[in-house]
Amino acid sequence: MFIYGVAKNKDKEKFYLVGSSIEEINLYCEDNVLEIVGLPDYVEPGMVAHHFKWVGKDKRPPVLEISRPYKY
Repeated sequence: MFIYGVAKNKDKEKFYLVGSSIEEINLYCEDNVLEIVGLPDYVEPGMVAHHFKWVGKDKRPPVLEISRPYKY
């Protein structure tokens, strides 16, 4: 299961985050001086694949990637 977060910096720029736990998102926000403004329960998969940054400890899971056709 993934946890989604929306954070903003002091200039009100939004950052979309995804991680394995809320602790990973909190740690990322503390390290980068971001304020969490929301924790959505559900996000469209296309939105996650294109706009959300993986902040987990491990590599980004393949389920969050969109497969692209190979150009022959």
